[in-house]
Amino acid sequence: MPLGPGQRVLAVADDLSGAAETAAALLSRTTRTRVLLDPRTDTPAPAGTTTVFDLDSRQLSAADAAARITTALTGLAPDTVVCKKVDSLLRGNLAAEIAALAATGRGVLLAPALPAERRTVRDGVLHTDGVPLHTGDAWRAETAAPPRSVAEALGVPVALLGLQAVRGPGHHPRTALREALATGLPVVADAETDADLDALLAATLDIDPRVVLAGSAGLALALGRTLGGGPPAPLPPPGPAARPLLVVVGTAEPVAAEQVRRLVADGAALYALDHAPSHPGPALPPLRPGVTVLTPRQDGPPDPAAARSIARHLARTAAALLDTAPGPADLVLTGGETARRVLDALGVRELRPRGQVHHGAVLAETPDGRTVVTRPGSYGGPDSLRLIVRALRAPAARTPTTPTPPPTPTPAPPAPKSGRTSQDHAKGPFMNATPAAAAGTAPTTAGNTGALPVIAVTMGDGAGIGPEVIVPALLDAGTLSRIRPVVVGDAERLRRAAELLGLTDQVEIVTVEGPADAEFTPGRINVIDLGLLPADLPWGKLSAVAGDAAYQYVRVASELALSGAVQGICTAPLNKEALHAGGHLYPGHTELLAHLTGVEEVSMMLSTDTVKVIHVTTHIGLIDAVARIEPGLVERTVRRGHDALVRAGVEHPVIGVCGINPHAGENGLFGYGEEEEKIVPALEVLRADGIDARGPLPADTAFFLAGRGDYDLIVAMYHDQGHGPVKILGLEAGVNLTVGLPVIRTSVDHGTAFDIAGTGTADPGSMIEALRQAAALAPSPTG
Repeated sequence: MPLGPGQRVLAVADDLSGAAETAAALLSRTTRTRVLLDPRTDTPAPAGTTTVFDLDSRQLSAADAAARITTALTGLAPDTVVCKKVDSLLRGNLAAEIAALAATGRGVLLAPALPAERRTVRDGVLHTDGVPLHTGDAWRAETAAPPRSVAEALGVPVALLGLQAVRGPGHHPRTALREALATGLPVVADAETDADLDALLAATLDIDPRVVLAGSAGLALALGRTLGGGPPAPLPPPGPAARPLLVVVGTAEPVAAEQVRRLVADGAALYALDHAPSHPGPALPPLRPGVTVLTPRQDGPPDPAAARSIARHLARTAAALLDTAPGPADLVLTGGETARRVLDALGVRELRPRGQVHHGAVLAETPDGRTVVTRPGSYGGPDSLRLIVRALRAPAARTPTTPTPPPTPTPAPPAPKSGRTSQDHAKGPFMNATPAAAAGTAPTTAGNTGALPVIAVTMGDGAGIGPEVIVPALLDAGTLSRIRPVVVGDAERLRRAAELLGLTDQVEIVTVEGPADAEFTPGRINVIDLGLLPADLPWGKLSAVAGDAAYQYVRVASELALSGAVQGICTAPLNKEALHAGGHLYPGHTELLAHLTGVEEVSMMLSTDTVKVIHVTTHIGLIDAVARIEPGLVERTVRRGHDALVRAGVEHPVIGVCGINPHAGENGLFGYGEEEEKIVPALEVLRADGIDARGPLPADTAFFLAGRGDYDLIVAMYHDQGHGPVKILGLEAGVNLTVGLPVIRTSVDHGTAFDIAGTGTADPGSMIEALRQAAALAPSPTG
């Protein structure tokens, strides 16, 4: 059944952060999305409305949790699609709630995989980071033992749909799913990728749209993609720094302590509460302007039995603090139980989601104008709270001062290497940046127009050729006429590269705290020095230390971009094997940047003077790529490419779309009709919207025609289909663009070249071109 913008959707979740996460997943299709904190359905929802109920049932008895499910589903319009958000770790009253859903007679598909958080289901067993749930420590804060399988968590017989069935012929599990649903049992489905969830969802809606869709946020995201409706609106601008912001951390996850530590290092006030007292505690000081963190004191391992009393104590304290605020205050709430208790204490009964700061960190507004960000306790890395705070609060304005001529710059000494951790390095330079950095301003000096975009240049893998192409690229005569570059990397490594290139006398490498402290004069390279690489790091050798450092450079650059301190990012190459060895399991820059900026879907575009190519899929195996391709993904990819070209000045782009099979299937002679099923429907929609998208074309024909100028853009279906021709037609000047991020990102189109690293022979042409295209695409700074 095709779903349109008039479709009613009802989603239910067992805690508030899960409800908000589900609402955000469905937000892209409509602005009429709401989270209600009371499962009453007195009147049917209007057509085109997505309603998400927080049932607040995580801590209830099984019978009471089932009763709330029944209440929420009472009085539904017959055409309502029902989605049950389950905990991606199978916690809560899962068995009772699925049983209540099965009792409605609608049928239940349970697909709890959450690929974005590396939670997958194979053979009916939930895995976290590849480890079966029952053998890991993901349930360390629970009182019960983790289930050995999804079926064991439900406690009833199930029909299991294995991964082979999910990825059936043509990636269509309809036949197997129809047979499983016919048993009358809850259907538990394996899934490892978003493509698996998309296929399950499409098959279910085709068989019977009344079937209840039960799953984690991964399945909700699949439903959001099916409903369509375009990308979500941008988040509202940050509020003033003087407005109070209360961050309530109600989770026992180990990363929470580091998240809080980093906020406090940024200047946040900290209230660490003892466990709920039996008598009123001491009077609290008034909530001051700026950021305040409220968290329980952790003197030992978490006590699951005390979790609810701690949440209530936090809620009472938060409400009391907010009563002392000098004006309206906003909230950041981590942990579903704590978030619900705080909003209950404030009398909030509805949230209106606006978007996500990063995956799972949902920004919403209350009817009285308060901004609230909720986030599951287990989500987010060490900088999660920092990213959230920066999305909510603009930095304080810098007090104007009378400018004085800058002194003659001299090279900064190498940063000390001993006694500093990678977290210290990653934190210091950016976090100590002056407030003007977030406004995108910088001192006006000779050679600086004051209106050029600030571009963060990440150093990539320090054992590769990144430092050797950055130095000459930033000395290029045209670079400072287009951009204001600030390198995020290691200053000493850049000095070694300058020495290899014989440029020591021509370059001055200066460490800066942030973009606002940089001066842009010929021969000077400004570096936010993270100091992560040892002095004896060999060139051209795989290194876990260099892999971790490459990740940290990109992370800091992403923070700079999200805060507004830079208008774009240009990346030197990293080595995927080193990145993984450093503990960061991302396929490459594209996926890493998407994760760090909270974007669910982006596209890779390769650009040369001869041809431009955008990819529907990139860093996955060929079989998985064919399975993942579907009309919605093709359509969104083409639109991203079209919009990028229009922004770059191509008024009416002509776009050639490749097929999947040789000769684009040749009318069914090759393949199983993938072109007709996966590509043609997307092209019909695009053409109806006035986009000149032609195809499906045989790939060899498409690139031949593009090479002679017939097409402005080629859409490749998988990695090598696009990369091979580009490398033949223009590798040296090629540029890698990531399309769909909230910030401009360009990159060289070559790897770390370990075979020539440290020889001083690397060609900087692609880096110079990447910087040029960053300048062409980046917006002008504001402020």
